Amino acid sequence: MNKDELDIADVDSPEMLSLMGYSIATESGQIQKGIELCKKAVMLNPHNCDHYLTLGKIFLFAGQKGNAIKVFRKGLRVRKDARLIDELKKLGIRRAPHFQSLARDHFLNRVAGRLLHALKLR
Repeated sequence: MNKDELDIADVDSPEMLSLMGYSIATESGQIQKGIELCKKAVMLNPHNCDHYLTLGKIFLFAGQKGNAIKVFRKGLRVRKDARLIDELKKLGIRRAPHFQSLARDHFLNRVAGRLLHALKLR
């Protein structure tokens, strides 16, 4: 493999795409390009929570808190990574209510939350 082939292979790796996306977004302000690169990294390797973390941080940098939260939560479905949990805690995000069709303060959500917490299931 010559040097040119190595460069092309590195750019196509999900890890490099993710890092390049973050760098482009934060250093040169090309937010959309950075998001596209990170989304491609997630698509190529959806089981790596690092890509979700990086994409979420770009969304935060762009002021898109809602999108960042969605991405961090998707990453947590892949793996319970402490860095993703920390990002959500920094944002002051609580877990989704047990019964999402009901309000957070609905009786059933409050009781279910207390019960699962007491049983250490949540």
